[in-house]
Amino acid sequence: MIEKVLALDENDDITAIRSRIEYALPRVTQQAVHSGNGIERAKLLIVVPRKNKALNSLVNMKLLARQFRNRAIELAVVTSHPTIRDYAKASGLKTFSSLKSAKRAGWVTDEHAVTPPTATLPPPAIPQTVTEASGAVAGRKRVEKKKFKVVEGEGQKNSILRIAQQLGRLVLIIILAVLLVLGALLLFPKATVTVTPIAQPVETELIVKADPEVESVNFQELTFPARTGQVELALFDEIETVKTELAPVGRATGRIVFINRTEDSFFVPISTTVSTSAGTPVEFRTLQTITVPSGIGSTSSPIAVIATEPGPQGNVPPTQINRIVDGSFSLLARVVNEQATGGGSMEPARIVEENDKERLTAYLRQRIQQEGLEQLQASLTEQEFIPPETVQVIVLDVKYQEFSGDFSDTFGGEMQAVVRATVIGGYNANRLALAALEAQVPPGFELDLDGLQFGAGEVLNIEGQTATFKIFASGQAVPNISDREVAKDIVGMSIGEAQNLLEQRYPLATVPGVDLQPDWLVDWLGRLPFSSLRIEVVINDAVTFVADGG
Repeated sequence: MIEKVLALDENDDITAIRSRIEYALPRVTQQAVHSGNGIERAKLLIVVPRKNKALNSLVNMKLLARQFRNRAIELAVVTSHPTIRDYAKASGLKTFSSLKSAKRAGWVTDEHAVTPPTATLPPPAIPQTVTEASGAVAGRKRVEKKKFKVVEGEGQKNSILRIAQQLGRLVLIIILAVLLVLGALLLFPKATVTVTPIAQPVETELIVKADPEVESVNFQELTFPARTGQVELALFDEIETVKTELAPVGRATGRIVFINRTEDSFFVPISTTVSTSAGTPVEFRTLQTITVPSGIGSTSSPIAVIATEPGPQGNVPPTQINRIVDGSFSLLARVVNEQATGGGSMEPARIVEENDKERLTAYLRQRIQQEGLEQLQASLTEQEFIPPETVQVIVLDVKYQEFSGDFSDTFGGEMQAVVRATVIGGYNANRLALAALEAQVPPGFELDLDGLQFGAGEVLNIEGQTATFKIFASGQAVPNISDREVAKDIVGMSIGEAQNLLEQRYPLATVPGVDLQPDWLVDWLGRLPFSSLRIEVVINDAVTFVADGG
């Protein structure tokens, strides 16, 4: 594949651009025709400066694309200017933001050097000879070239000698002319003119709409594409209960004895359940293992018991515990509490109520929204942002750990939900702001792309996933001053005349500085050089005047 990278000059018009490309094309197309079997399509990559105005026009870009559409050349454009890239895409051309991105895409390789603008200047036309020019004028006699006649002998030697003498004189004249020109250049003055332009601040405020349903930027309706981002989350958390009621918090304790109904002794294991028999049974369990001695009516040692449920209902009077729940032991022995049990009580405790569900649901929803937004923001690319107002939480399921009426200091649950938000590309919003700023640039000025500032304001409206919000942009417009034009305009002028002309033509912060060299010619000549090539124009960075207190 034949590839060539060609750099343009920022002052080239469309005619100069086409001429540069045509001048560089013969070698590319000739290599393409003779490479391999048949014609291999060549690649031409042109690097367009940001300040080039010729291709900041859709008409010129389409003319350039049409020029190479039917030829064996594939044309692509490298530029960092967003408008030029848009026009190139609209004209069917491949675009890259930088040479690095073109190399990463495999369009060109590192071995292909960039051809500078100075290497693609078309050669100057060869002027006609005096003889040809004079022959073209009506009424003038054409001067015929001298014809030399070859003679033999002494005459031939004399002719050769005369020719050698003429050539020697011609060479001497050329040497003297070169020395004269060099001497004139050494004595010819050189001037350095320094100008400091004044920049004009420009700013804009727009109400734009980011819509996931649109596919391209609309500069008239101020809409641009957005995308919808979402994540699915499951989150468990707890809140503290607030309602307090009296709750059974203490379990009653006491002591019982077993009375043998048989002649044999036997063991009663720990955690044997005994209860009352009157009214609602209150159950207790033993806290140790006991041996009931042999003999009918034999009594065991007293052992401790504790109520199975908390509350004052476990406080029973003597002789009320009289039943063994396990039927196998009830045939072997009887049971009785010789003293009352006590310790069961009611104390204030927190209880789960129905309102806690709403509180927990709202809390889990807030936690999921915050965590979902953080995850979405972590996945954003460069210049993307999410307006918090566009974040939506779609609850899929909620499961609660406790029920209403349960005594508990906390109420927990798990929520499953989808977090959805509108992701806005700041690049597209900035394109709208940039177009609005460029529309405010006055004639004779151009927008300084290096000092632009963009920002997003408040969200005005949310409809589904479409967000309407404000954007801000500010920058400065600098005078469009060409060093070549300035040099041509002031050739041969006095210092004062040149300064007055530049101050009238351009907005300048200070009086233009003029430095003439050599010094001894300043007082004698007092004028700028009569050739623009001997005038160097230095254009300082534009300055912005700020009013007091501003």
